[in-house]
Amino acid sequence: MTVNLVGWWGRGYEQSIYLLSNPAGKYLICRYYHRRALIETLFSDQKSRGFHIHKSHLSDPERISKLLVATCLDYIWMIMQGLWVVANGRVGWIDRTDRQDKSIFRLGLDWLRHC
Repeated sequence: MTVNLVGWWGRGYEQSIYLLSNPAGKYLICRYYHRRALIETLFSDQKSRGFHIHKSHLSDPERISKLLVATCLDYIWMIMQGLWVVANGRVGWIDRTDRQDKSIFRLGLDWLRHC
């Protein structure tokens, strides 16, 4: 089995990230890592920063699947709500007025709670 080690220096970062992977090609490894980083926010919003699905204690795969479908649909709805909040200048109603600290998802979730 081939193993690749890639040292990746992103723009604006002082230190490198080292990626260890089995696919061939340094660009492919970096692309996969970039996708993973983008998906990571979805996972944290599903768990600790939003819906707290990790507290469901479900173990049946079918029930977990149904929960994930429902929370993913809700996630899209919260993103839409957050975009509406930003577009209509309502961020100050649920977040700081001097800067935006919350993600679009969190703005949508907090807006729903506010309403």
